[in-house]
Amino acid sequence: MHVVSARSGKVVWTYYTDGQIRSSPRIAEGHVFIGSDDNHLHAVNLTTGRMAWRFETADPVRATPFVMNELVYFGCESGDYYAVDFRGALKWRFHAKRAITSSTVGTQQALYFSSVDSTLYALDPRNGWAIWRFRLGKASISSPCIIDEFVFVGASDGFMYAVDIKSSKEIWRFRAEHQVNGSPVIYKDSIYFGSVDGNLYCLEYRTGRLRWKFGTESAITGTPLVYDDVVYVGSTDHQVYALLA
Repeated sequence: MHVVSARSGKVVWTYYTDGQIRSSPRIAEGHVFIGSDDNHLHAVNLTTGRMAWRFETADPVRATPFVMNELVYFGCESGDYYAVDFRGALKWRFHAKRAITSSTVGTQQALYFSSVDSTLYALDPRNGWAIWRFRLGKASISSPCIIDEFVFVGASDGFMYAVDIKSSKEIWRFRAEHQVNGSPVIYKDSIYFGSVDGNLYCLEYRTGRLRWKFGTESAITGTPLVYDDVVYVGSTDHQVYALLA
């Protein structure tokens, strides 16, 4: 993991793990938390680049950690899901049936993530108990997003799902033309997501009604970014697109 100066472009420090890094870093409390294929979550001092601690997991950690309540929450490829404190001590552990590649979003009431076992989970952040499970049509590596009473997640069955946060009832689903592996984002009253079919979709998030779609020349597997009324998205056609939201 490299830290690069935004002003000069020079490398400030580099931290090495014993495996490939597919996780994105999470910065909190003066540390960088990052997963690795070396079967560890690493906590690195933000200033010095030195390891504060590392926590051993059952399998590679490819999800982005989520930090809340002075705990770090994350899943790994074995299906194990962990809550670890800032000293690297395990607080609780939950087990899904298959890999958790999805990153977590959460509130004080619940943590939300999907799994390759075709399930969207809501866990109690205090003890890891399952509040509810929502069955998806197929496996998911998409990270959920939440707003109001909705949680949204994509799946490899080609659907984007909108689920009620409290009741776990399906509110709507929208079918794309191929897998939805990237994560959705909300901007104003719209939800944006890409698909392996090469399209970027814009839906009204409350109803799932299609507002527009934009076709690229190849699969979109990443997550769009919306800033100042412009949607930015990369495609495997080697292009980055900027579209008016």
